[in-house]
Amino acid sequence: MRTTEIPRADWSRVLAEFSATHDGWLVSLDILSPDLGAQPDIIDLPLVGVTFEDLHAGTLTISAGRTAVPEITHTIQAPSHLWVERTDAGADAALAIESADGATSILRLRTAALPETVDGIAPGPHRNPDGPAGPER
Repeated sequence: MRTTEIPRADWSRVLAEFSATHDGWLVSLDILSPDLGAQPDIIDLPLVGVTFEDLHAGTLTISAGRTAVPEITHTIQAPSHLWVERTDAGADAALAIESADGATSILRLRTAALPETVDGIAPGPHRNPDGPAGPER
C-alpha cells in the first residue's frame, strides 16, 4: 500500500474524480477522535460522493446511501490534510481526512480494485438502468 498526501489546491478535483470513479461502490467510514476513540459512521453503503468547499476553513462532505438521496452525510469542518491510500497496483483503497480538531476520518472502499476490472459489473445505484446511463438498446 502507498499513501499520498494531496495538496489542498487539488482536493476538489481529486475528490470529484474519486467520486465519479467509485460512485455506488460500497464504503465504510470510521472517525478516529482523540476524545472518543474509533467510531464507525458508515458501514457498507454505496458511495454517493465526496465534495470539498474551500470557503473559510473549508468543509469536506462524504455522502453514502442506496438512493440518490443519501442515507448518511458526514461533514468534516476545517479539514487540514487529505491522503489517498492505493494498493501497489494503483487501485484506490481509502481516503483519510484529518481535521483541525485532531480527528481523522477514514473512508475505506470495501474492495480495492482498479476501476477497469469491475467496469460494467453493476450499475451505480443512482442511475436508471433503462435511462441514458443504462445499457444500450
